[in-house]
Amino acid sequence: MAIKQQQQQHKRDRDFEIGNLPEGLNVTASEGAPGHLNTSSLELKQDIGQFGLAGKIWQSAYTLQALFSPDIRATIEPNNPIPDIYYKDTRSSDDNNDHVKPFRILELGAGTGYVGIALAQQLSKPAQVYITDLEQVVPLIEENVNLHYREYTNDTCAAEIIVDRLHWGNHQDAKRLVEQGRFDLVVVSDCVYFPELFGMLLETLLDVCDASTQVVIGYKCRSLEKEVGFWQDYFGRYFEYEPVRKIEVSREQDENGNTVENQEIGDFLGAEDQLFVFIGTKRTGNQVKTADDTFTTLLFCSMGI
Repeated sequence: MAIKQQQQQHKRDRDFEIGNLPEGLNVTASEGAPGHLNTSSLELKQDIGQFGLAGKIWQSAYTLQALFSPDIRATIEPNNPIPDIYYKDTRSSDDNNDHVKPFRILELGAGTGYVGIALAQQLSKPAQVYITDLEQVVPLIEENVNLHYREYTNDTCAAEIIVDRLHWGNHQDAKRLVEQGRFDLVVVSDCVYFPELFGMLLETLLDVCDASTQVVIGYKCRSLEKEVGFWQDYFGRYFEYEPVRKIEVSREQDENGNTVENQEIGDFLGAEDQLFVFIGTKRTGNQVKTADDTFTTLLFCSMGI
């Protein structure tokens, strides 16, 4: 038993090093959200020295924060995956959510916990946000949750945050969480970068998603040659997905002088930062593909080809 535990710990340590401590690591802490997002950045602890890549807030985190914010979530296509009833800004003081079923959200590879914390701040009970990463990273998430959520959240109706370990590819970890209740939404932010991790990430997505679970992925392309395989040979085979686009509104006057509002689908959300936000759902068993060209097609569209 001791030998087996040592082997398991060795694998956990190795996976942490592969995913977070690459040779020649040379990144710096984020300085906050870009101005065009009009969001208030959370001042979470970042610690690249101890946690490597997991210790930095990455660009997609800010875009996903904006995605679920009041200013943007009503002006996107496809629709925001979280029903309005779970948001603080749509809840009346007279509302009683006792009859509303829990809405369970899972963040994978959370790093600092930025997306999960930012999301929980906007939600109310009975929403639950599970923020997960490797066990080596859990202390960083817990510190940020304690300092930037629990310490300042006196609202008894606030969404619940649960911090837990979820090692990609570990079926027992995934099963342990799913047994507590199915997930309505799974969020992944800037986790597609090393091919060695693609299979493990897909295994976990397949474990924690059912046919009605929605998946939101924030993705910035940094090495297309390495990363395209995730979309073509892994995720796209088992999940249908589409990019989030902005709905642009224009106003004009008709022949009677009345103001007419027109809506049309605009640019990709995240285009200013050269990143994508995808929303997807799991394919049924007989719809699994041998390969998928959705991502390649989107790249051509974004380049005007």
